[in-house]
Amino acid sequence: MQLQDGSVGKVISFIASHVVATSFAGIISEQSRVVADHSIIPHLRTTDSGRLKKFEKFSHYVVRQLGLAESEGPEVCRLANEYLMKSKECVESIVQYFAHQNDPTLPAKLIYEFDRCILSYFAFHWNQASLLISQVLSDESPQKIELKKILLAATREQRFERVSKNLKVARVFTTLVEEMKAINGDSQKTNDTVPTVHSERSPVLLLMGGGMGAGKSTVLKDILKESFWSGAASNAVVVEADAFKERDVIFRALSSRGHHDDMLQTAELVHQSSIDAASSLLVTALNEGRDVIMDGTLSWEPFVEQTIAMVRNVHKYRYRMGEGYKVSVDGTIITENYWEQVNDAEEEHQSLENCNGEPRTRKPYRIELVGVVCDGYLAVVRGIRRAIMTGRAVRVNSQLKSHKRFANAFPRYCKLVDDARLYCTNAVGGPPELIWKKDDDHNLPDRKEINCLEMIGIVNVEADSINELYKEPSPIMRPGSVWKDVVLSPSRSNDQKELRESIQKIEKSIRKRMHLHVVEDSTSSAARFFVYPFFLHLELNGLFENMSFKLKLAAISTKIQNDINDIHLPSIVRKS
Repeated sequence: MQLQDGSVGKVISFIASHVVATSFAGIISEQSRVVADHSIIPHLRTTDSGRLKKFEKFSHYVVRQLGLAESEGPEVCRLANEYLMKSKECVESIVQYFAHQNDPTLPAKLIYEFDRCILSYFAFHWNQASLLISQVLSDESPQKIELKKILLAATREQRFERVSKNLKVARVFTTLVEEMKAINGDSQKTNDTVPTVHSERSPVLLLMGGGMGAGKSTVLKDILKESFWSGAASNAVVVEADAFKERDVIFRALSSRGHHDDMLQTAELVHQSSIDAASSLLVTALNEGRDVIMDGTLSWEPFVEQTIAMVRNVHKYRYRMGEGYKVSVDGTIITENYWEQVNDAEEEHQSLENCNGEPRTRKPYRIELVGVVCDGYLAVVRGIRRAIMTGRAVRVNSQLKSHKRFANAFPRYCKLVDDARLYCTNAVGGPPELIWKKDDDHNLPDRKEINCLEMIGIVNVEADSINELYKEPSPIMRPGSVWKDVVLSPSRSNDQKELRESIQKIEKSIRKRMHLHVVEDSTSSAARFFVYPFFLHLELNGLFENMSFKLKLAAISTKIQNDINDIHLPSIVRKS
């Protein structure tokens, strides 16, 4: 996601029952057919000078979409924030919220409405993602968030340099340990089974490709359940740059400080080192002839093409990492050399022998490609929410570039591999859909015939919102798109009406219980301070000995108690 400063964005003329007299930044094109109802756009408030002042909170956005005022749904606001953060207790809390309602479908409907709100809330103002995330993760006022953002930006370079210097040696050591763990796994089991298995079949390289937030991890879970991988996965080496990034000591040290405005820069600081660690692990695993699962965007064609070429020959030669992407001093020459064949005589001799000194005969690798695509805007939404949940962020334009490049390169990749599949992960809460597979005739995918590939291949990587993602007529409005079928579903208004009526009853009941609790506490406190001291004074002076006097005092006590209730009740009602 994009966490960079920029223009306020394209926003809105807002018409709704709870309009606040405030200025909104930008203007939405009247010709846009993606957003016919501008009330679905989150509000931005600006100062008179045009500076961004406040971003509408997600919880307030949810109750507004339900047709409620902020004061009408405090408990729903709390549940919305919990759900956005993926609180473990959230689903249980939602079920408990509707516990006394007759309709058992209400919890599921509220969860689905939360999902719809997430899909629309994060579909706009991508240039303001930094403020949005900071606001979600912080309880501070927008003014304090903005001030902290300025201070962190001013000191970021010095802070990052100090942490990097202090942890430089520790990073080298821990990265090496992580690589060894990934290679060895259960070392005894690996040493016993890998040579036997690979004498019977070729080792496999599985390339998992797709833009950031495409849903590769979800698809991989399903693939690992297939007959081949269910047996081979335990000995396979998983190569994933993000895994190294999350375990990087510098990344963890900076992330632990809780500076949300540093999130993007922290991820970018360790990006290259995590790529290098993943590349080192990949070439080591391939040299050993291991089954490998490589999870990445595969958006840079030269790297992917050189990697596949290296894998085709790694059963005959050993390889090591090359210099990578290099630009000459004058900037006129660019060289890309990601892998180098080992030419040293000793290394070459070792490559021809196994660990027992016997001649090594290795089968060539079988290369499989699994592509994963989804709507560009859906990937951005997932990316922003992932940043909120995990602290790992990417820029929106970088994210969209990775999707566009992979979609355009996928047909060419299919020519280079032995087997290829393409999945679409547009289904909200549903399983990935296999939309294309390379058959025995080695057919190649036609981007124009596969809607997902066609859509992502023409995406505007500089878009600030869903409105700017595609040229009109926007494919977002085609039947089958998430935006049209989920966010703009005709049935949504009926679901919202049903939820609104139930929520109003529940919130009213909660307020009533809280009010009675406050009244009881206040009355008890008043009796303690006014009535009880009065009786204590009478008892100390021996006036309770007369029974008739006791009866009169009982009547007086009741009168005082009623007077206290009459005095305090209106003020309590006003406060509650």
